[in-house]
Amino acid sequence: MNKNELSLRLSQMNHLTKMQSDDVVSTIFDIIKTALKEEGKVCIKDFGTFQIKCRKGRIVKDISTQEEIVITDLFEMKLKVAQAMKEYLNDEKDIQ
Repeated sequence: MNKNELSLRLSQMNHLTKMQSDDVVSTIFDIIKTALKEEGKVCIKDFGTFQIKCRKGRIVKDISTQEEIVITDLFEMKLKVAQAMKEYLNDEKDIQ
């Protein structure tokens, strides 16, 4: 599912126009992005926790030229899935 499909489903389930649902979805993602940048963590009950982790930079060599390349520190987003979501995804009744 992509952002457009999510917006379509939201509009169908809540009797909204496509533009209204696009605005809602975009606003939610903007709020999550801002919170991650400012606080480094977003917890959504029964879904999971999005968290920003720093990956240390390092020096690597280009295989063909043997030239050293510096890779700087960068931030990555990780998702730790909530136990309720794990149980939902692994529900035996849904699998069969």
